[in-house]
Amino acid sequence: MNTNARMLVSRNRLVPTSLLLLSLATGAFLAVPSVRADVHVGVSLGIPLPHGYAEVRVGRDRYYTHRGVFYQNGPRGYVVVRAPRGVVVRSLPTHYTRIYVGSTLYYRYGDVYYQPVSGGFVVVDAPAAQALPPPRPVEDYQSVWVGKQEYLFRDGQFFTKTADGMIWMPAPLGAVTKDLPNDARSVWFQNEEYFESDEVYFHKTPAGYEVVAAPWKK
Repeated sequence: MNTNARMLVSRNRLVPTSLLLLSLATGAFLAVPSVRADVHVGVSLGIPLPHGYAEVRVGRDRYYTHRGVFYQNGPRGYVVVRAPRGVVVRSLPTHYTRIYVGSTLYYRYGDVYYQPVSGGFVVVDAPAAQALPPPRPVEDYQSVWVGKQEYLFRDGQFFTKTADGMIWMPAPLGAVTKDLPNDARSVWFQNEEYFESDEVYFHKTPAGYEVVAAPWKK
């Protein structure tokens, strides 16, 4: 693996506010139990990240990645950023394209190029070739409104626009999308079908697919 880039899978800790205040007041160290391993929370208190994300680094710079999208921590949440050159990911996003330039193999997702390395795939500069095939279209963002709040939806993920850029958001209950994520799986509960992707549940309605709570938690 590139010595300037290594992958670290994040195992975050969520510190209850009351314990944090007590620790500051007394100066004593408080051991806080970790969150369940299948729950992913942001490294900043109260700011979440997509379920199943991975933490990656290039030198001292820390990034987070999920479904081919890269994020960095911003003042209002995790901002979508361009894939950083030199970062190594364990697996490629789905729907990538293989490209050979001479005998050199590249993998492309959107306008991001990867090459295989020990332990995964490293983000590299685009090859200097004049006749590269056009990139495969990446799914456009879909505008979804919940009340007066607009969200942008793509590949099962929700985002909002801010002055800092595109911010990832937890799936809002009541949002209705035109289609399902590509990897959504059918889940049946009490003779009714739901669809799940990244622990987000959808229920088919005449208007589309509505984000709902897990049916057994209603």
